[in-house]
Amino acid sequence: MTEKKNIIPPVDIYETKDKYILILDMPGTTKEGIDISTEGEILIITGKAFEIDKEWKPVVTEFEMHDYKREFTIGNKVNTNNIDAKFDNGILTVELEKSERIKPRKIEVKVA
Repeated sequence: MTEKKNIIPPVDIYETKDKYILILDMPGTTKEGIDISTEGEILIITGKAFEIDKEWKPVVTEFEMHDYKREFTIGNKVNTNNIDAKFDNGILTVELEKSERIKPRKIEVKVA
């Protein structure tokens, strides 16, 4: 078997008034194989694909096993202290709370 390659998982990104929602397709990995971190203004998501038993000898292999890595520049748009992630059936959903600075705000008009 060949060494695994890193691939960029496909993503859909949604926005609400309070958060950004990332949905990544990461089949072949597990909750324990996923790592989400921030470094400065970068959000880094990696995933390790499951390992094939070393004793198994390939007869036919029609798909490649990939590890995943995707990086997003989040700048100061996200409150990095409030990031939630869920993994279900190969789909990773990451919710990023917008920073207060960029959330929509209603300004009260006062009487002079």
